[in-house]
Amino acid sequence: MLRVATAQFETGKDTDRVLADILRLADEAAAGGARLVHFQECCNYPTSYTDREHAWREAVTLEGPLVSAIRAKAREHGLFIGFNAAVRGPFPKAWMVNHLIGPDGEYIGSNKKQVLMWIERDAFFPSDEDGRVYDTEIGRIGMISCMDGLVPETSRTMACLGADIVLNSLCSNGVDEANLHIPARAAENGYFMISANRVGDMVKGQDLQDLIDAAGMTRDFVKGAGESQVVGPDGAPLARATHDDIGLVFADIDLSKLEREDRMARRRPELYALMGADNAALAALAEGRAPAGKVALTTIVPGGATFDERLAQAREMIASAPAGLAVLPEFFAWDLGDDSRLDEATAALVEAAAAAGTYLVAGLPGREHGKRVNRAVLFGPEGVIGEYGQIHADPGSNDMALGDDLPVFDLPFGRLGLLLGEDLLFPEAARVLARKGADLIACPATWREDWHHELMLTARSAENHVTIVSASRADNLCAKPGTICTTPPEYRFPQTKEVNAPDRHMAPSLTGAFTVEVDLAPNRDKRLMGATDLIMDTRPELYGAILALRESVPA
Repeated sequence: MLRVATAQFETGKDTDRVLADILRLADEAAAGGARLVHFQECCNYPTSYTDREHAWREAVTLEGPLVSAIRAKAREHGLFIGFNAAVRGPFPKAWMVNHLIGPDGEYIGSNKKQVLMWIERDAFFPSDEDGRVYDTEIGRIGMISCMDGLVPETSRTMACLGADIVLNSLCSNGVDEANLHIPARAAENGYFMISANRVGDMVKGQDLQDLIDAAGMTRDFVKGAGESQVVGPDGAPLARATHDDIGLVFADIDLSKLEREDRMARRRPELYALMGADNAALAALAEGRAPAGKVALTTIVPGGATFDERLAQAREMIASAPAGLAVLPEFFAWDLGDDSRLDEATAALVEAAAAAGTYLVAGLPGREHGKRVNRAVLFGPEGVIGEYGQIHADPGSNDMALGDDLPVFDLPFGRLGLLLGEDLLFPEAARVLARKGADLIACPATWREDWHHELMLTARSAENHVTIVSASRADNLCAKPGTICTTPPEYRFPQTKEVNAPDRHMAPSLTGAFTVEVDLAPNRDKRLMGATDLIMDTRPELYGAILALRESVPA
């Protein structure tokens, strides 16, 4: 077992006090038996700058007093220390940088922040180099910063480079960071994530009032959200601090519990090429879309015991649902493993869609070269429109023929992409659809773990600003109600302190029809805080590891 600690304290312009807090907390971490302690973003100075020159002036150098003092403290205790502090380059360049110090006081390495958030964009430059993972005696360690964890690519790069532990430094007010984004990143990548966030006021006096005025929020809403934590490979927190207490939390982690290799083994990098395309080229992919508008979205989950009962119930619910888009589960009418009577079910759904004047997505079985195929088939009033074959294999499956495309379909209310439940564990799939301009993803599912439904479904909607409609089988061991996640009609951070959380609508029961009218138009605004774009501000030139184009740079 490896004992680790993560800290939280108040940032501020009183840099001597901040450094003293860091050194004191490092003493406490060592006294508590930790081998590694991690600190938050902006340890040198809060993100309260007048311009780039100010940010450059306050940034540190690697030979300066802050880094030197932390190196000495690491050496004193034989402690690994992770922290974030802006670093000065040739004027006017400065970067937000994560640092890792070894137990001998040596500077192991760094990662620069890749995606800048809100006012950071006016002060710093985004990373100009690939992220790296560092081999140490306690495991392979990667580092990311705050906004880097609100998009999937930076964290995914760490997994592709073989990280066991990822240190995430935050300077965040968002309550959803600790409860959604950080657990989702750990779970989808199968590694341990140690996050550290600030608490209290970021600055004091007139600086605080200026920040409140600029943000248009109350003092409480610009306070740090805290909840520094250690999260396991299943997304469950092993230790989590409060929203406002200064101090440390400790956890003992077992690296034999890593699940990264399983997650990585089922990836399909050859299908993710669009993630490496220049963002400027994406506008052409969005051409031809209908205006995104309001649509009735329905999940339909039959509960019969036989094929005939399930098919009959599905037809009745389709006929009763409002016209729009209805989604049925994987293999919605079949016992798992059965693929008989496919023509009969297909004809019934063609007839039902035509009679109701609606669109349907249903999970249907199939066979290809003697292997089973898991398909999502799109029906419209005119018949079958298209289909999608699951691209990521089910765990332990050796009799499954996989698809090789991620198609999108233009419908009257917006652009639709198709996935199946297992695909949501792989952020690349939904990301490719979003980069193709999808407003909406229909996802027939069979959930295997609670976190697949609780974290992956929600995270895929949030990080792409897309609506996801998922209907799952009621007879599997991890049955969940029909669920619809969608971008809120307006950015709600000033009301809820959620920096990027979708609305989540869940059916009241495991079976039956559940309808929500959703406006897809908000999905086309990909910005957070009115500034950082979830798609256009990503860094495709740094994602070679995701596309299997580059391996880890030796540390």
